[in-house]
Amino acid sequence: MISYDYYRVFYYVCKYKNFTKAANVLLTSQSSISHTINNLEHQLGCRLFIRNNRGIELTAEGETLYTYVAIGCEQFMRGESELINSISLESGNIYLGATETALHCFLFDALDDFHQKYPKVRLNITNYSAIEAMSALKNGTVDLIVTATPFDATPHMKTIVLEAIHDILTGGSMYKDLQNQSITLKELSTYPLICYSTGTKSRLFIEKIFTDNGLMLSPMIESAASDMIIPMIKHNLGLGFIPEEMVREAMDAGEIVKINTIETIPSRKICLVYDTQHPRSTASNELIHFLSEMRA
Repeated sequence: MISYDYYRVFYYVCKYKNFTKAANVLLTSQSSISHTINNLEHQLGCRLFIRNNRGIELTAEGETLYTYVAIGCEQFMRGESELINSISLESGNIYLGATETALHCFLFDALDDFHQKYPKVRLNITNYSAIEAMSALKNGTVDLIVTATPFDATPHMKTIVLEAIHDILTGGSMYKDLQNQSITLKELSTYPLICYSTGTKSRLFIEKIFTDNGLMLSPMIESAASDMIIPMIKHNLGLGFIPEEMVREAMDAGEIVKINTIETIPSRKICLVYDTQHPRSTASNELIHFLSEMRA
């Protein structure tokens, strides 16, 4: 098997048509270059160069070999360059899974800052439910996920709490008279209630609050997405629990009102999760570090 170093020397000699220039680029001596080329010609059993007073010229055999060697060497150098750029975060790819709540309550602002710092890193973001996000992390579809509690992590998954979020009871303008009152969860049965779809982690979170207070959750309208629930609340279709961080602008605009509950609604957490058993790119590891540094 002929050494790759022989072909590398051959490539640079062909590129510069000069042994001395090739030696300068490769940081070696002209005699070393000549020795390498002689060894290569001996192993191949043919002459690769014609040496004359004007310098060197490729033989027909040399031209044929150079056609293939040039492709190989340039591919190696391109790969090496891309790897170096990736390590220095001049490029790189991040595959990120995120829930809607995590995106709106924390991640959009955080990614804005990250992109300003590393504009050449490519972000591949997929919006999942909490259950889908965890599944994507387990099978290696994504490098990391950002999701709201509750979720089910395996023992080899690392969880980093980024920020607390607070679910509040909200209503549209038709329910403004309730914003100065405090009502019980039991009293909610007299109002139409909008809730996340059955089986979602956000739905399970609200269901547990009702169950802990000896009540059954019976929503009139269900939706899997906050982006659907919030407009329904704005249009007075019912009351709904939603993270305060997601409706702050609508509250400031008077489109949605906060309704206090007698029972305490526990806070949830926005968490970064990654699988310690799966390899990650340099860019993904930097995002993990970046988000960890931003946590409240």
